[in-house]
Amino acid sequence: MKGCGCLAGIIVVLGLFVAVVSYLHKPKWDDEFGQRFEDVAYGNRQNNTYDLYLPNDADKRDSLALILYVHGGSWLGGDKGWHHRDCYNWVQKGYATATMNYSLLGEDETSLLTMLDEIEQCISHIVSFAADHGVQIKQMAIAGTSAGGHLAMMYAYQGSHQLPLKFEAIKVGPVDFRILFPYEEGSPTKDMESFVYSCTGKHMKVDSLSREQLDSIKLLASPIAYINDSTSLPSIFAYGGKDDLVKPAHYRALKEKYEALGKKFDLIVFPNSGHNLDHNQECTVLYDSIMNVYSKQYFGY
Repeated sequence: MKGCGCLAGIIVVLGLFVAVVSYLHKPKWDDEFGQRFEDVAYGNRQNNTYDLYLPNDADKRDSLALILYVHGGSWLGGDKGWHHRDCYNWVQKGYATATMNYSLLGEDETSLLTMLDEIEQCISHIVSFAADHGVQIKQMAIAGTSAGGHLAMMYAYQGSHQLPLKFEAIKVGPVDFRILFPYEEGSPTKDMESFVYSCTGKHMKVDSLSREQLDSIKLLASPIAYINDSTSLPSIFAYGGKDDLVKPAHYRALKEKYEALGKKFDLIVFPNSGHNLDHNQECTVLYDSIMNVYSKQYFGY
């Protein structure tokens, strides 16, 4: 677990790569798509902002649905702008879309629990903000990539929700921290304690923790631990067959769990792609096609 004090050791370079790609391919907004509200503050912390996009007929829909995107970046970085293209695409199909920033590890007293609280806080603010503009949002889906996919799943599988959550759309989201961060002898105590705080939101002495106890802490931050008959929901999962970061064991665990429960899911494996899903264009087309089917089926329009 060397370097996991901030949950980033093995995947921080990914965030930099995605940031460059996203900047170079930033789509252009057209007011014909609908209404755009940028950098709306939903809380008091530095990164508590979101961008909201409302379709042109939003005030006329009785069951307007929201698709909320949670960005990746190793829980250390990233930006809501990485999902502008997704938002532009789906708002043109009649759905409200939003992409949010959230507090990051390394900031004062921030853990994964902080991020999950901020997702709920952001959704609540979006509903209120839209209502102030004459728009009633009554249902939603949550989507995320990499670390954002992990957070989206953690949110989806735990507790009640501000809005009825109809489905989730996850790309390369880590499912089990025992797989993502395997045990490593000799990790610095400071890194271990930071890792435990990131998972639990509690400051703990780790010198006496056994491997089993540490695995239990990792499970607290693992979506796979929260999937059951009552929490599972229709899901789209996309993973890279050659991903050395979020390895195939993650999607296999999801597949096994969903099949055992008999719950609806679609798994798309990009056979020649790594973590960025940057090969297998036919799989990208399939993912978008399935999400279109889910939106119509579960949102009702």
